[in-house]
Amino acid sequence: MNHQREFRKSEEPFYFVCYDKPTQKELYERNYKLIKVVEGMIALSNSGEHIMARAGDYFFVNRGGFSKIKITPGKNGYCRLLCLNLTEKFLKSYAQNNLVPVCTSYTSFYFKKINENTFLKALFASLAVYSDEGVHLDRRLIELKLEECLHLLTFTDKEIVASLFSNPLVQKDLVEFMNANYMFNAPLEHFAEFSGRSLSTFRREFIRLFGATPNKWLIDKRLEVAYHKIAEERQRGQPLSLFPHLVISGFWILDESALLAWKPQKYLP
Repeated sequence: MNHQREFRKSEEPFYFVCYDKPTQKELYERNYKLIKVVEGMIALSNSGEHIMARAGDYFFVNRGGFSKIKITPGKNGYCRLLCLNLTEKFLKSYAQNNLVPVCTSYTSFYFKKINENTFLKALFASLAVYSDEGVHLDRRLIELKLEECLHLLTFTDKEIVASLFSNPLVQKDLVEFMNANYMFNAPLEHFAEFSGRSLSTFRREFIRLFGATPNKWLIDKRLEVAYHKIAEERQRGQPLSLFPHLVISGFWILDESALLAWKPQKYLP
């Protein structure tokens, strides 16, 4: 039996994730997620927030952002997560059917732990049965589970509810946004979407603010970071020969030839 089930780009309202080895990867979240850690441990971070969750913990992930996840299997050799995926389509339908007002406040958090309570424990216990038995939930049943999730959040965490029913992604300061997220190896479409812009508007505004195309600026920015990284290693006596392929921030890779072609004398004698 293959126990490995990874995070994936998905609109599935409920799914489970299982890793049998330590893993690091990037996530680009278009939807809200409510997650329970069943086994193992995960660490999540973005440009300004960090969260660590162990077996038995529950946490919420906001939409519209980049994050890094570090997955560590537990004593049984696995890291297992149960995930409820709250899509914009479902939330819009729920709001219309239940006359939920749109919240005008802006939530600044991206990750948030949720204290366990009887309702949350019962909800995920019922979901765990289906994942353990490999039974697929039909559409109406999973909709009831999602509605149950929203109902219990209304009296356990109003801040999360405000986030779920807030206005669509607002435009963010593009200079601040790019300087905080350039290390993520994401397509330009994600940078545009998560900054609150269409791709054409993003490109046009980017060139006006930075004086370069997004692709060129991202490459130069990462090369500059690579130079600083090598300069630090050189000061500690680390030879360049140990860096045939530079891995910066653990996620994106620069070839040495590209690095040497960019202002080769600035940091490297």
